[in-house]
Amino acid sequence: MNRKQRKKIIGLALPAMAENLLQMLMGVVDNYLVAQLGLVAVSGVSVANNIITVYQAVFIALGAAVSSLIAKSLGERNTAKTRFYQAESIFITIAVSLILGAVSLVFGGQMLRFLGTAPDVTQAGSLYLALVGGLIVSLGLQTTLGAILRAQGKASLPMYASLLTNVLNALLSAAAVFLCHWGIAGVAGATVFSRFLGAAVLASQLPVKEILAATKFKLDKDLTALALPAAGERLMMRAGDVVIIAIIVRLGTTAVAGNAIGETLTQFNYMPGMGVATATVILVAHYLGEGRKKDIRQVIKESYILSTILMLSIGALVFFLGRHLTFLFTDNEEALRASLIVLFYSFAGSPATSGTLIFTAVWQGLGKAKLPFYATTIGMWLIRVVLGYILAISLEMGLSGVWLATLADNVFRWLFLYYMYKRVYEKTPNQ
Repeated sequence: MNRKQRKKIIGLALPAMAENLLQMLMGVVDNYLVAQLGLVAVSGVSVANNIITVYQAVFIALGAAVSSLIAKSLGERNTAKTRFYQAESIFITIAVSLILGAVSLVFGGQMLRFLGTAPDVTQAGSLYLALVGGLIVSLGLQTTLGAILRAQGKASLPMYASLLTNVLNALLSAAAVFLCHWGIAGVAGATVFSRFLGAAVLASQLPVKEILAATKFKLDKDLTALALPAAGERLMMRAGDVVIIAIIVRLGTTAVAGNAIGETLTQFNYMPGMGVATATVILVAHYLGEGRKKDIRQVIKESYILSTILMLSIGALVFFLGRHLTFLFTDNEEALRASLIVLFYSFAGSPATSGTLIFTAVWQGLGKAKLPFYATTIGMWLIRVVLGYILAISLEMGLSGVWLATLADNVFRWLFLYYMYKRVYEKTPNQ
């Protein structure tokens, strides 16, 4: 049975991993091309991307909620409910995108200045944020449509759409920088256009007319009960990350640039965990709909083992190749040292990060997203932010202090969510 569950996890996780890899490569390509414009440009885009990551977190949370509810409705064999959740998710995505886009256009510069960026860094970041953040609906639709298809067992389609998006983005961004000399604006424009095309490809694989007919322009209780805490959990996480960036800004421009390069590279470490977590949400929710609690336990065990092994393997590879990989972005020695700090702590913290990802997915698949929200709020704001400030600034440990606090946060959330699962869920009778 474990082998059977492992096969199901891999079947869902591999396309999700490939999709995550492609999206990460999109960020690597953008950062590499922007880095050719100088440290000011890469610092500005890095800070702007941390704000955009907050937006992305909302869509990822919505996607997780939709995947859970659609997978559960498929387990219950309720076609009408499945179609309704599809329609609701698209409606909510567009509405949220319009709000976030308006915030980016009107308050983008103020948000960057609030984070303490220098005037030249603020100018560079504001341009990128206005274009990519203002048209964030492109990312929102691609994320939500991919989640819908993935929950229905069509995990390869979002992967192919991401492949198309990335190839097109790389070509257009390179042309914008090296041929047309459009700088940051050219890279941002290529990113947005590529995402719109990817969303269009995904939409073509869905019964759009039937989904539109099922739209009721009102919020569903089950969807909001799962999506709001999930979104809140991601927002607490990403908003805390923005504050962490504000702390790193106080360490200097080279620290910001080195941290940005390190985080760009360590995205590959998290790819397996995120892919397996995506599979975990879907399988846990599907088995919940079918009332198969024993299978849920087996999925959780296999998911954690698989995720941890893969994350440690990739983390080790990235860490030991860290110096050579960082030289692709900059030859600044101080930025290089900062990047290597990020690579080390990301690798060392892989088991805890894996546990946090998997058990967050478990609780979302069970339809109980409030617990991860509470864990993240406490861990991020009382451990990562407060402890990070004390270690990095007060005790003058610099970037190492920030990442020690990050490791402590992940350990806390992993153990807390695991403990609550063992205490609350595993004691319920099998079905």
